[in-house]
Amino acid sequence: MQIQITAVSDTSLTEAAARHGLRRPVLLARLLGWAILLFTVLLLAVTGDLDPVLLTGGAALAVAVPLALLNLTARNLRSGPLTTYEISDGGIASSDTESRHAYAWRAFRSVEELSGQLLFRLRGARLLPVPTAGLSPAQIEQVLGTASARGLRVHRLPAN
Repeated sequence: MQIQITAVSDTSLTEAAARHGLRRPVLLARLLGWAILLFTVLLLAVTGDLDPVLLTGGAALAVAVPLALLNLTARNLRSGPLTTYEISDGGIASSDTESRHAYAWRAFRSVEELSGQLLFRLRGARLLPVPTAGLSPAQIEQVLGTASARGLRVHRLPAN
């Protein structure tokens, strides 16, 4: 198998990949932040004292940390203006005018089919979104089949 895709970085796809890829850590930060804020309100009701450290920490975890995670990840996922992706039996490579990165299939944990892209999860919570606009459904299925044969967990879009 040898598939090559050349695409311009799409901000909406990058943001969607970041939101999808970080949904668990973002949810955890938000829940923990809201729990701390609830504890702060209960503490205020019981003691009459407002703890500014708990209030600030809860607000930071509920709002600032998720926003920072999403923005930083979306910024890191953006490639150059034109990126070439090569998918082969050996793995996946991406290159733009500034850099080239190549990954063997064993570097990935899973692949998720999202609308307009495949989201490859690397070890260490890193993500590699690959746009699928130039691929036919058969080619997307071929990539997902190869990923599955290489031992990756494959999450397909639900059938409509």
